[in-house]
Amino acid sequence: MKRFLTATLLVALLCLLPVCLRAQRYSVSTNLAEWANLGTINGEAGVAVGRHISLHAGTRFNNWTFRKGNPEDRFENPLGDDEKQFENRKVAFAFDVRYWPWYVYSSWWGYVRGQYMEYNRGGLLRHSAEEGDAYGIGLGAGYTYMLHRNWNIEFGAGIWGGTTKYTAYRCTNCGSVTSSGNKFFLLPDDVFISLNYIF
Repeated sequence: MKRFLTATLLVALLCLLPVCLRAQRYSVSTNLAEWANLGTINGEAGVAVGRHISLHAGTRFNNWTFRKGNPEDRFENPLGDDEKQFENRKVAFAFDVRYWPWYVYSSWWGYVRGQYMEYNRGGLLRHSAEEGDAYGIGLGAGYTYMLHRNWNIEFGAGIWGGTTKYTAYRCTNCGSVTSSGNKFFLLPDDVFISLNYIF
């Protein structure tokens, strides 16, 4: 009798396995808005864990430094080119939990995010620069539009807040420190224009 129950249970599990696997929906995506942010490489993987909940893990990477104007100018005036350099360098890792009121991977959604970012930015709006390590929690919302059975496009935005251990500099490459320490922040996080593949 014990063997019969064990065999029945195994057969039932094997029969249910394809149903469970079909219910799992996976996604990979990239945010086109991040690519437009000075060529930030990014990607995200997601899995649906229910009709209304999905989990997502993503990363962003930008290691580029740019110069304004003619690059040859720095050889003529090597001490004065610090104001011509700009960058938005980062390595970021995030984990999201998304809630979909209608159905996962379709229509409106909202998320809660945990994120870590190592950053070095400056020269974009001001000549000063800042680098540091930021940890925080984010909130955001968006809308997913179905392009095809396997392709979606997402639009959305979020904010995140937390703490950062930072060092601020007078200019992007002069090394003159103006302040350092720990501080709290609340900033815009992502603007999403993401292309998703669902499988």
